[in-house]
Amino acid sequence: MPDIRGGPGSLRPGGDGTTMRFWRRGDETVPMAPANVPAAPPAAASSPPTTSAIETPLLGVLCSLLANLMFASSDALVKGLTATYSIFQIIPMQVAFACIPILIMLRRDGGLGRMRAAHPRLIMLRGLLAGIGTIFGFYAFSALPLAEVYAIAFCTPMVVTILSIPILGEQVRAHRWAAVVVGFLGILVMVRPGFETLTLGHLSALGSVFTGAGVVLIMRKISRDEQRAVMVTAVMLGLLVTSLPIALFVFQLPSWFDVLRVGAAGLLMGSAQFLVVRALSLAPASTIAPMQYTMIVWALAYGSLFFGNRIDPFIVTGACIVIASSLYIMHRERIRGRTLRAHVK
Repeated sequence: MPDIRGGPGSLRPGGDGTTMRFWRRGDETVPMAPANVPAAPPAAASSPPTTSAIETPLLGVLCSLLANLMFASSDALVKGLTATYSIFQIIPMQVAFACIPILIMLRRDGGLGRMRAAHPRLIMLRGLLAGIGTIFGFYAFSALPLAEVYAIAFCTPMVVTILSIPILGEQVRAHRWAAVVVGFLGILVMVRPGFETLTLGHLSALGSVFTGAGVVLIMRKISRDEQRAVMVTAVMLGLLVTSLPIALFVFQLPSWFDVLRVGAAGLLMGSAQFLVVRALSLAPASTIAPMQYTMIVWALAYGSLFFGNRIDPFIVTGACIVIASSLYIMHRERIRGRTLRAHVK
């Protein structure tokens, strides 16, 4: 899912879709280089861009596109499983398989032995919010078409913008307020209050938006000081803490075919995390983040092919409005980041 998992600007458990689980440099979220690696010398001003300099961002975009396809495929598998199993059983099973590629990724970064949390309370809170948000998101998957859940989840940047005022003390100027208002009009187009019943599935999707926004805000506050291994591990633990106690009471012995399905969902989710990290090491976050919106294309395709969902023009129209609003908010954030860096210099 987009920001439900903590995403980009989310998604994802650990997502952030989303946007999400990485250190920030200036106003962009990127993997931090090891401390013992010297900075590259500045390129000469007259040097033309090399072929590799052009190809590297393109490879980052391709990694991001593949990651979002894998996230959407994982979510489609989860949606299919919710017809038979409790979401509280699906989550820990998926986490178990997702940990395989994630542990490989963390081992490449030096392993779990060197983990030290600089902000343990905020790290734990972020993990719990990610776990609660995933429960909301999985319930929404069980009750609504994938595309509708994604379209609502894409509202997370707007909620982050609003909550950043009281929580982070940020100033939000007229441009971003206008984008937020337009984005919420997009939500109204999708849910059509007065014409379509607002269900528990819609409320769950909105709950995942607010918990996802909390994950992103905590990320903004602590990302300069925390290790990626700490943040990813805390999210995995948060998913287990919020689901495993209930899973013990609702557990059903799955068939081997369903074990393969949940295993595929977990491996896809964990591998997608790896690709997001790779994408952000190859291209700026401002280039990578908009790629998450391709997930709605896969959601529409999966919904039509496997779940009998018709392509609702109101959902498509509302999603386009929300996506445009979110992209404009990202654009204004990028301008704001450049201005702040110029003042620092």
